[in-house]
Amino acid sequence: MIKVRILPPPGWKAKKLDERYWLELPDGATLADALAAIKMPKLVAKAFFVSINGALARPGDELLDGDSVAFFPIVTGG
Repeated sequence: MIKVRILPPPGWKAKKLDERYWLELPDGATLADALAAIKMPKLVAKAFFVSINGALARPGDELLDGDSVAFFPIVTGG
């Protein structure tokens, strides 16, 4: 088993995460598996860039123990 930290998009309440946003997944789990575990609809996920440890990620990317997954809006202002 691996544990990954998932920092969900604002307003998203993922019930499977613990109080520090950690999620336990089986070895070999992918980003798509993590999104399914927190029940994030594909349409919602497509509205964000998703990163693993700060690098742009794709659904098939394998997660490793201790990885951090974050979401960033596709359109941002500044």
